[in-house]
Amino acid sequence: MKTGFIDWEEGTINFYVFERKGDRYELADSRSFPLEDQPDPSLLQHLAEGGVESVCLSIPLSQLTLREHAFPFSDKQKISDTISFELEGLLLGTTADYSIDHIVTETTDTGSRVLAVCIEKSRLREIIDTFSSAGMDPNVITCIDLWLYGGNAENTLGKPLSDKNLRAETAKQELMSPSINMRRGDLAYTGDMDRFLKSIRYTSVLVLIFVMLCGVYSSLHFMSAKKEHEVLEKQINAIYRGVFPEDKKIISAERQFKGNLSSLKKRQASLGGIPVLDILQNVALQGVENITLHEFGSDGKTIRIKGNAISFENVESLKNSLSALFLNVKVVDSSATADNKIDFTIVMQEKTV
Repeated sequence: MKTGFIDWEEGTINFYVFERKGDRYELADSRSFPLEDQPDPSLLQHLAEGGVESVCLSIPLSQLTLREHAFPFSDKQKISDTISFELEGLLLGTTADYSIDHIVTETTDTGSRVLAVCIEKSRLREIIDTFSSAGMDPNVITCIDLWLYGGNAENTLGKPLSDKNLRAETAKQELMSPSINMRRGDLAYTGDMDRFLKSIRYTSVLVLIFVMLCGVYSSLHFMSAKKEHEVLEKQINAIYRGVFPEDKKIISAERQFKGNLSSLKKRQASLGGIPVLDILQNVALQGVENITLHEFGSDGKTIRIKGNAISFENVESLKNSLSALFLNVKVVDSSATADNKIDFTIVMQEKTV
């Protein structure tokens, strides 16, 4: 992982590239460029080509406003919470117009002395926009010179320390533990969060595409299954009509088939143990003339035959013939028809061995 450090001096920009190795930073590359006034975006774009993943920026002391102040306590967080109120009236405008950080320069039993570091938010925003437009959005904005001078306001009035090796070493220390960071409040660095949100949006798009593809696949699979179901249903209906042609309307072939099958099983049970063909053969072999049989039935106990004859004598003759083969042969119904024939019904029981 490469980290860039832009050291902006008056008249010079130093660019250091550090590589992170464990918990240490090692200098991998350094370059210096002359600067006439403000940083040139084209120069910054050239620096961005180094392939660094994050950038830290050190700005000149001339961009900062420094104020010394004493506090009756030394807690750093408490100082951060109250320093804006303490500086009110010591800065041009109001403290709300400034981004403020501090360095504790002295700690005693009775309190601490603090160097307040301030920069107008409008100016800080210009600096951030300049570097961000070149793809070098700094996540930390500090000042190397404050580290070099140990936070001593009197020393900062002298000539800046321009030794490149010393400044590079100080830049490494700032990467590990920034002495100040002017990017705070509404100007705090949000690049990491932006990248996180961008990755979430990218992931959401991929998930949406995946869901859409799954939906298309499911729809195609459903349509194919529906078509296959329709084909199978037509085949089943055709088979059902072949077995039960008397059923003209098919609502559910499966349920209708089960109903018809159940009815056939009941009819089979009612004829269980009765040798139907043998009985019919015995009736047919009686040789009684002028008789036509048209119905045969049995409830498992009683055998019933229906037919018509030319005369009552023919019916009586059939009854007598059957009496030799069956038990309790009776003519239970006989009547003359319009064509002078006799319709009759004979009931009887099969002989048991």
